[in-house]
Amino acid sequence: MKNRILIILLILAAIFCSGSSDEVKSLFISYQPNVDRLETIFKTYLPPRKEIMFTKVPRGLIISIDESCFFNEGEARIKESSLVILDTISAVLKRLTNYCIIEDHTEDNDLTNSYYSENWELSIARAGNIVQYMMTYGKIPADKLFALGYGEYMPFRDNVAPKNGMDSRIDFVILEYEAKR
Repeated sequence: MKNRILIILLILAAIFCSGSSDEVKSLFISYQPNVDRLETIFKTYLPPRKEIMFTKVPRGLIISIDESCFFNEGEARIKESSLVILDTISAVLKRLTNYCIIEDHTEDNDLTNSYYSENWELSIARAGNIVQYMMTYGKIPADKLFALGYGEYMPFRDNVAPKNGMDSRIDFVILEYEAKR
């Protein structure tokens, strides 16, 4: 928080002291996250296919994978068939210094026979189980992983991507900046 305030004050001082904001604009324009390298590395080991999507964003690289690859409906237990994907992502992350946020987005689950009564509860449990697996079996340090569950509250919707089931997805967000708890 203190760093952000300091940066804002420095930018404001540069604008008011220089009489021109061209220098400040070039500072912001020149900042480009190095996600191309991350995308190349991950695509080498995890080639894109229908249920896997790569998206470059200012905070880093997002690897979105259809949630049905990992979980049965209404369950938070990871499918054995998806462990190769988690092992692959873990192996790549282990070689990198980047932090990773595991974001679960789940909706339209039939929860009548589930332990969970709300999609957001299920979502948090799923993200937590993936983080736990990656720490235990992928040997990723706990401080490099973060779990977030959004439930149905952050969908892609048709304005971002075609409606193809990816509203229910796991996002592995590989950050291009340092994250601390």
